[in-house]
Amino acid sequence: MKIFKIILPIAIIFFSASHLKAFEIEKLKGYVYGSNILVNVFYKDFPFQKLVLSLKEQKNPILIEYEFEIYRKRFLLRDILLHKEIFYQKFYYDSEKNLYYLEDNFGLRTFKKAENAILSVTNLESYPVNYTLPSENKPLKLKVKVIITYTTHLSDDLRYTKKEHFKKIETDKTVDFDELLEGY
Repeated sequence: MKIFKIILPIAIIFFSASHLKAFEIEKLKGYVYGSNILVNVFYKDFPFQKLVLSLKEQKNPILIEYEFEIYRKRFLLRDILLHKEIFYQKFYYDSEKNLYYLEDNFGLRTFKKAENAILSVTNLESYPVNYTLPSENKPLKLKVKVIITYTTHLSDDLRYTKKEHFKKIETDKTVDFDELLEGY
């Protein structure tokens, strides 16, 4: 009976904690292009339906912000930040033209359906990190942080409410450059 009292709370904490962080970066893959790096970001449990429904409300924009940080690893000391770069993607609806827009650092794209607009960002592919790789082989690591902010009238179980909810989803992942450029 005592073992049951100990195991039950641990099992409840384990199973409830696994559902807290549904959206996450599943994999980071990089390629060297010239002296720069192209980064691919692949997600696990991307909140596709919530973002589509939020965009279809046609009131507030959706913002996806990426932070790329490159560190030089040091043994028993704090890592040194070498480069930091921010990339954003902003979705909004224009009721006069009846089009959805995706605005980012590279320009503006238009879509006729909200589903197609959100589908275009379910992965970030070939983003050029503006950092020149050093010629010497120093131990480096890349940290990618993704923040999605949106507002919606839907509750967590996708039921309509009168109250407008501000949602902010964050995830990050750090990988060594050896793992990032694996197979290249």
